[in-house]
Amino acid sequence: MVDAHVHLEKGNYDIEWVKEFINYALERNIDEIYFLEHTHIFKECENLYYEMSHYNAYQSQWYGKKAEKARPLKDYIDLIESMKKETVPIKLKFGLEVCYSPEHEKDIEVIKAMYPFDFLVGSIHFIDGWAFSHSKQKWHKEDYNMPDLYKRYYQLMCQLIDSNLFSGLAHPNSLQCFGAYPEGDYSADYDKIAGKLRKNHMYIEESSGLAINYGDPELGMNIGMLNCMLCRNVKVLTASDAHVPCNVGKLVREMNGLIEKARLRIHGA
Repeated sequence: MVDAHVHLEKGNYDIEWVKEFINYALERNIDEIYFLEHTHIFKECENLYYEMSHYNAYQSQWYGKKAEKARPLKDYIDLIESMKKETVPIKLKFGLEVCYSPEHEKDIEVIKAMYPFDFLVGSIHFIDGWAFSHSKQKWHKEDYNMPDLYKRYYQLMCQLIDSNLFSGLAHPNSLQCFGAYPEGDYSADYDKIAGKLRKNHMYIEESSGLAINYGDPELGMNIGMLNCMLCRNVKVLTASDAHVPCNVGKLVREMNGLIEKARLRIHGA
């Protein structure tokens, strides 16, 4: 089993910290981990956060604190080089989770060229500067035009995929972090996203991150989106969005079960 979304940023960049994650992964029968770090923790990536950090006072303060503690990208690269010399009982990949905004594709190209990461995954964390997934600025769906909001959210996903900058699309259900589930028929949007992912040889995450980090009762993609990805033969990778060792591989087995059930329904077994 694979956990395609694991963060190291809460600890020191050393081999002992990485091995803590590996130990928990082995307990859950995970045989491959994709380690990745948020671009907001690195000095070289500050350009990506201009719009979000100027959106409102809270976001300005949030990013200001991140910028004060920002690490040089070289620290992460040095850890990767150290880990590649280690013999470990599990397959490891190292990459970045990039906050995508269409205004910054050139900046992302520069970051991507800095080092040959195993992968880059793109995330929609902002909608035109608004950081919608922050618990300290929780919002209510009644205050928004949800069809328009989801239309823009999925439009940004399509732009992310079309940029040809990424190996995969992270947690495609994150807009529902505070219970704002997509209502109505979005099958055309899912089909468009699936077609673009397939064309660009990208994977999509089936993520337990919202369940783990927000208490979301719905695990992974909604059934319509998951069915569409499987029908279009898009590569689906399970991902925990773990930020601490004990969450590596959490709910991955359950997500694999959901994927298998969906495949059986699709193929009429």
